[in-house]
Amino acid sequence: MTSQEGVSAVTDAPILGNIQSDKDAADSEPEAVLEDITPWAETFRVLRTNMQYVQVDSETKTVVVSSSLPGEGKSTVATNLAVTLALAGQKVCLVDADLRRPQVAGRLGLDDAVGTTRVLVGQLSLEDSLQAYGATGLQVLTSGPIPPNPSELLQSHSMAELLAQLHKRFEVVIVDAPPLLPVTDAALLAAQADGVVIVVKHGKTTRDQLTHAIERLEAVEAATLGVVINLTPQRRSSRGYGYGYGYGYGYGYAPQDAPAPSKRELKKERKKVSAEAARSHPPGARRKA
Repeated sequence: MTSQEGVSAVTDAPILGNIQSDKDAADSEPEAVLEDITPWAETFRVLRTNMQYVQVDSETKTVVVSSSLPGEGKSTVATNLAVTLALAGQKVCLVDADLRRPQVAGRLGLDDAVGTTRVLVGQLSLEDSLQAYGATGLQVLTSGPIPPNPSELLQSHSMAELLAQLHKRFEVVIVDAPPLLPVTDAALLAAQADGVVIVVKHGKTTRDQLTHAIERLEAVEAATLGVVINLTPQRRSSRGYGYGYGYGYGYGYAPQDAPAPSKRELKKERKKVSAEAARSHPPGARRKA
């Protein structure tokens, strides 16, 4: 899956964002890197803006973030989206509901001994399990210990109660869920949320995989809010870097070490300058003055 056309061939859901590949940014502390003015941070700000237009009639948005298969970057997208929303002043909670391969605690440097599973089995209250992430204002519910029965916990009455509490307390709830195709966990969560954002990996996720993932959601009558294309290659040109988001918006960033123009480009530029000078000072203009 490499383009808007490829996604559009599978679903009518909009492309909400296009995240370029930037390993240094992805491996950095989210709070620091997302406050910076970089193409990476800008892509998440654009995603944040586009999220405001989905489910506009709902005062509180509970959004599941998933993917077709592992390794497509859904935890990175969920975590950075939640931080970006919180940095904009919204009251946000990030929930790690991937009870098989949790990633959130490690990415944010938080305690993974408390969290979702502890709340679901009644060992801790929600209040005692929430953790603040830095100075962002984001509240995080990490996964807690990995249980032997993830699917049973996620479709339990306790999970429904937990989501209801979060819905009342926060403006936006971002739920990092497992991939849709290997297990049923994400579909179970999606049925209890306002909708799902599906992350596809540029050049990796196939149309068939995305089609089957959406079919999983349709089977539980869950709404597909949109698609995020992740790990898009950075594009170089003589003018620097260009990032296209697939919906008519572009962000340009010209580094100091941009490639020098070619001789052909310089010759073309000189001709252009000469032509403009001739138009501004036609023959005889100075004599008339």
